[in-house]
Amino acid sequence: MRRPMRMLVIDDDPSVALIVQEALSSFAMEFHSADCGATGLQLLEKRRPDVVLLDQMLPDCTGVDLIKKIQSVDSRLPILFVTSRKSSDLAIEAMKLGAFDFLTKPFAPETIAEKTLEAIESRHLMLMPVQLPSQNDIGDGGDRLVGVCPSMQAVYKAIGRAAAHDIPVLLQGENGTGKELVARAIYQHGQRADRPFHKISCTDFTAQWLESELLGHEPNAMPGLTSQRIGKFEQCSKGTILLEEIAAIPHALQSKLLRYLSEKRFERLGGDETLHSDVTLFFTTSYDAEELVAEGRLRPDLYYLLSGFIIKLPPLREREDDLRLLVDHFVSQFSRVERITNMGAIRTSDEALRLLSEYSWPGNVSELRSVLRRAMIESQGAVIASEYLRRALRESGCDRNHGDALDTNWEHFVDERISSKSNDIYSEAVIEMERHLISLILRQTGGNQAHAARLLGITRTSLRKKINYLGLEIEQFLATA
Repeated sequence: MRRPMRMLVIDDDPSVALIVQEALSSFAMEFHSADCGATGLQLLEKRRPDVVLLDQMLPDCTGVDLIKKIQSVDSRLPILFVTSRKSSDLAIEAMKLGAFDFLTKPFAPETIAEKTLEAIESRHLMLMPVQLPSQNDIGDGGDRLVGVCPSMQAVYKAIGRAAAHDIPVLLQGENGTGKELVARAIYQHGQRADRPFHKISCTDFTAQWLESELLGHEPNAMPGLTSQRIGKFEQCSKGTILLEEIAAIPHALQSKLLRYLSEKRFERLGGDETLHSDVTLFFTTSYDAEELVAEGRLRPDLYYLLSGFIIKLPPLREREDDLRLLVDHFVSQFSRVERITNMGAIRTSDEALRLLSEYSWPGNVSELRSVLRRAMIESQGAVIASEYLRRALRESGCDRNHGDALDTNWEHFVDERISSKSNDIYSEAVIEMERHLISLILRQTGGNQAHAARLLGITRTSLRKKINYLGLEIEQFLATA
């Protein structure tokens, strides 16, 4: 079993640790606290936390000074920097030094939870190993690229070449083909594996806010902005940034990225000071890059610069030889790692495999994983039969061939749960309703989680929890227009 995530709070105010622990009480986390920098460093060495919340004012040092010492121990550890002033030059300095984000006191519990989960997700992307088929088994603690077909063999070779040369890469493939896994594999095998890795979904931002996220902004760069912001290019210097969906980047920002790739120089939004940083950029696209250029959604000059290294990931429908390998891999993963079943070894019936091979898999590997996970949850035995897979395809909303995929026959649902001797029909019905509702909202927003959370009236942290709990794959909802 994986160990719980660990959080270290370094603050001389004992109430802060209590507030943080209460805010994250619903998550499986292990908490440690220190009231000074020296004790914090001792706990850092001993407990190896996954995220640190660091106050600026400590009895024996400042938080800014401590950041450098923390990074000498673990250069990829996300640090949430805490200040008492809303527009603090110290907070800006902390971000320049590589702090993940900063909070101002007093802070709301939901803000702590959201920032902490974002930091832990970033930590996961950096440290969770991505195994290639040629490597020895890494056990239960990592992700794996699975496949032996010729097109996947070409992907593995490209990963090695890209990692060796520390160059910008464009990853092209349909939703669910594994672009993020490939990006992480390049990062982990590359020359910057000991530096931070950040993933940014370009569809989650408006044009100006995406520019601010990457380049930062000066005061008054946009209405209502009164303070300076440090962007990811400064924060993540010497590291790697993955920009998902290059077509969502506006042309003006594409032009600035082209200059950055050539010169490693940029200006903050609303500023005229030229800054320098050294970040390796990876891009993804769910569409054919040449078609994006023809449609005017991708600048030709940016495409030409990136065309020197494009990795194309094949859709699952073109990987017939890999389907059985993927099924065996996910079934084993769900059995051993997620403990979805207590039946021991689980196998898939021949009829179920035929059903899987006949399906077109528009959501690719991500869809296959989601469907198998749902089928295993529903299955009561050691064999996954085709009836469970058919229901999983129908009820998960993945089956694009059925217009009523998101409709539930509640009378049939209740009869089925009674026949299966369920004693928790109310909770199961709520989960079913949430799955359909959130799927519909995500589809309406094109997978934009920030917009979906606003429509649902919940925080992005709550939405992410529900997406993970319900086994939804966000890639299947990304906008296709």
